[in-house]
Amino acid sequence: MNNKLFLFALLTSLTHSNFAHDEPWTASRPDGHAPISVMGDHMHASGEWMVSYRLMSMEMDALLDGSSKVTAVAAAGKYGYNSMMLPKEMSMTMHMVGFMYAVSEKWTLMGMINYLDNDMTMQRPMMEKMESDGIGDFKAIGLYDLARLDHGGRVHLNFGISMPTGSIDEKNSFDQVLGYCMQLGSGTWDFNPAITYLGQTENYSFGAQVGGVIRIGENNQNYTLGNKIETVLWGARNFSDSLSASVKFDYSSQNEISGSDPRIDSRRTGMMDSSSFDAKSKGRDLTTFGLGINYYFQEGQFKGHRLAVEWETPIDQKVNGVQLELDPSWTVGWQYSW
Repeated sequence: MNNKLFLFALLTSLTHSNFAHDEPWTASRPDGHAPISVMGDHMHASGEWMVSYRLMSMEMDALLDGSSKVTAVAAAGKYGYNSMMLPKEMSMTMHMVGFMYAVSEKWTLMGMINYLDNDMTMQRPMMEKMESDGIGDFKAIGLYDLARLDHGGRVHLNFGISMPTGSIDEKNSFDQVLGYCMQLGSGTWDFNPAITYLGQTENYSFGAQVGGVIRIGENNQNYTLGNKIETVLWGARNFSDSLSASVKFDYSSQNEISGSDPRIDSRRTGMMDSSSFDAKSKGRDLTTFGLGINYYFQEGQFKGHRLAVEWETPIDQKVNGVQLELDPSWTVGWQYSW
């Protein structure tokens, strides 16, 4: 994290030197928001609304033991799993709907709900594919305008709460509880704090966000997902009044699960033991690089609408225990402000 905080400080210093300008920050330009995968990145003027939709697609395959690729046979031998019960590949599709409303110049309220569709295939050729889908956890966030700086910069705080609306009781066709990564929520109330910095020049914008997820207590199955910290740095360039491109670096670190679900523990007997049932094989350190394109309609019947797409690829990842390796992912989004 020290390297990420150093980059944040460097970005801030650049804002007040080579790239400084006198205009205040504004969202009414194609780079007026962060890359589409970043949440809670901006605020609105008093009385302004925004609605949004995001489609996120993620694929995982190949096994990692720490930061090294490993075969199912080798992983099973090291940890005592059944090699045929280890995961082979997984896909996740998320549909996220959000809204924002500025109750004053100092406070913007934000809400987000998502719908998840998960699929996992095991190493065993004839093993039934595991599936789960449904509503995830609902997030309510308050954004507070902390400072409006000279030269087009501003800082705001994020105070978020995640409500346990997502199921942790997803089961297969045999009425057996699925592994942790196939569940739809955390089962706990979670605190989501963050601080966000934004800056703009005539043709460029840039920002940084440091935040996290702090789990509050245990869920009703006696476990708690790992706490998470995340740092995001991004920059964008305008090519016209409507078109911009962005670049992003993201680092996150999530701990393993504390405690365990007794229903899942009961499946770890004999030939059924798998890393997908192991609470210690959850959480990872992940660094990614992303490229995005944004289009903002400045006039006509679609004025105020923004379309965005972002491609993101891991450049370094280290997992706890044995887990699937994350592949490049896509996020496509639409936002409308009025």
